[in-house]
Amino acid sequence: MKKYLLYILAAVVLVGMYTPLQAQPTKFAQAGMTFLKIDVGGRAAMGGTHLGTQGDVLSMFYNPAALSQINRAQVAFSMADWIAGIKHNAVAAAVRTEYGTFGIGAIWMDYGTFTRTIPVDFATSQDGYMTDGTFQVNEYAVNLTYAKQLTDRFYFGGSLKYASQNLGKVTIYDEVLNEERDAKNSVSNVIIDVGTLFYPGFNDLRYGVAVRNFSNQSEYYDQRFELPLTFDFGVAMDLLTLWNDDARNPNKLTAAFDWVHPRDFKEVQHLGLEYSYQETLFLRGGYKFRYDEEGLTAGLGYQGGYNDNDIKLEYVYSDFGLFDSVNRFTLGVAF
Repeated sequence: MKKYLLYILAAVVLVGMYTPLQAQPTKFAQAGMTFLKIDVGGRAAMGGTHLGTQGDVLSMFYNPAALSQINRAQVAFSMADWIAGIKHNAVAAAVRTEYGTFGIGAIWMDYGTFTRTIPVDFATSQDGYMTDGTFQVNEYAVNLTYAKQLTDRFYFGGSLKYASQNLGKVTIYDEVLNEERDAKNSVSNVIIDVGTLFYPGFNDLRYGVAVRNFSNQSEYYDQRFELPLTFDFGVAMDLLTLWNDDARNPNKLTAAFDWVHPRDFKEVQHLGLEYSYQETLFLRGGYKFRYDEEGLTAGLGYQGGYNDNDIKLEYVYSDFGLFDSVNRFTLGVAF
């Protein structure tokens, strides 16, 4: 019976990866603040599969329901050397109480410093430009998360986020007032994430569903744009329990698969594997399907005790096609 279930699960995964989605439209909506979609944490090494994986403090950025699985207070910091010299950072903290699990987190981008150029003469719009100092842009999002284990099999969670984008100010020529003035390019929005996690009762098989980045439209001048709303469904399971369901088994081989339907791109799939020994050493790998540049991912992790605290160290490598590869580092503490 277990073999048949394994075959069925494998068939579902293969169909999800390779079935062409011809019924879906080929035109996609544009989205802003796309930094909200960038992977965070060590499990990015599993091809970006996060919906059904076991929860830790960084789960608040993917499926807030999984945050309720932590049993100790946790703090984590994650940093990624993103493409084109950009830095992507995240920090999160959470604590479990008798009323549920509460968390707070933030993500932000570091784009460095840019050289500002302006036309030589605004009034006559002459050709040619000149430098006018430097400027910086920034993007960040701060979230408050609450998660609760409602039954022995069902978990629920949600996040309220405040996201902001500042692209710097520019000097424009106002033809009505016949003068130059500074125009600020900044926008902010309130965002909601909602997620669930369910264990149907077959070994440790679990399903995760999440809706991320639900918000109103944002606007620059008279141009409105959407945020990267995403509908996610994921499944994960320790494959070794099909042959040995002894809870004392120090080895785990978790397979995970996510279906991701973003607003601004075609539907994509994420596949990941994680081998762990005694919940201390972790070896991870995965692949992102149907992306233009992203694909192979891999990583290592270590979690060990030190003075009654658990220290977590994680590294992730992500291939980015024509761009430089992306490296992520995570440091976490449970106490």
